[in-house]
Amino acid sequence: MSTPPWAQQPHQPGQQQPFPAQPVPPKKNKTKTYAGAGCLGVVGVLVLGGVISAAGGKSGDSADKPAPAPSHTGNDTKTAAPHAAAKKQTPQTVTYVVTGTSGTDVQYGPAGSSAQGKVPMNATKPLGNPQYYSITAQLQGAGHVTCQLKVNGKVISQSTASGGYNLASCEISKDPFSGKWTDTNAG
Repeated sequence: MSTPPWAQQPHQPGQQQPFPAQPVPPKKNKTKTYAGAGCLGVVGVLVLGGVISAAGGKSGDSADKPAPAPSHTGNDTKTAAPHAAAKKQTPQTVTYVVTGTSGTDVQYGPAGSSAQGKVPMNATKPLGNPQYYSITAQLQGAGHVTCQLKVNGKVISQSTASGGYNLASCEISKDPFSGKWTDTNAG
């Protein structure tokens, strides 16, 4: 006698078998206790025509609903929610610093702007998303001048000039591959 074709193929998950091998017994009301590996106590779940939580609230109205299955992932400890407030991100800043001989003409700012400043100068602004930031400090005769551009307090570009009408120029831009600010004057 040969076996019918439907009986030769293995049962696939999600498919219903045409004729179960044995009848499924009706569900019985049971009391079960589960204790996880990392738990400090034992939590009991009582099933009586529905699920009753440990706090006493009924979460099901019908005995036809199955009780939720316990999770057995090997770690039954509670997972804490991410602490977004704990890791508060500080705003990034750009700082323009110019020191040296007074009377030096200073222009500074992000791409597309040109603010005027005086020596000594130390101005911190929020870091935006322009193509570059720059400082140009031009001496008006004899003297010396130094400029620095800092991102979050770290010096990225620095330049010094002396005598005559020489310039100290600092410029930084964001590297498109690494995302880090680099000294455009270097190289």
